[in-house]
Amino acid sequence: MAKTPEQKIIELEARVKLLEKQKARAEHLAERADKKVIIFDMLVDMAEKEYDIQIRKNYTPELSKTSRKNTKRQ
Repeated sequence: MAKTPEQKIIELEARVKLLEKQKARAEHLAERADKKVIIFDMLVDMAEKEYDIQIRKNYTPELSKTSRKNTKRQ
């Protein structure tokens, strides 16, 4: 049986409400994750300062072995 235009509108409105709820939840979770990252970063900073140790690695981009070989030839 075909749906009437009113039924389609009601279904679409329900779908929009569901999507709005999902969007709000996703935004809330993203904001919470951002706050967790900030707190974690602060804790690592405090631990490094308090115990005078390096927790984070300082990665410097290095050339791969094949790139080094090619650079030496030139």
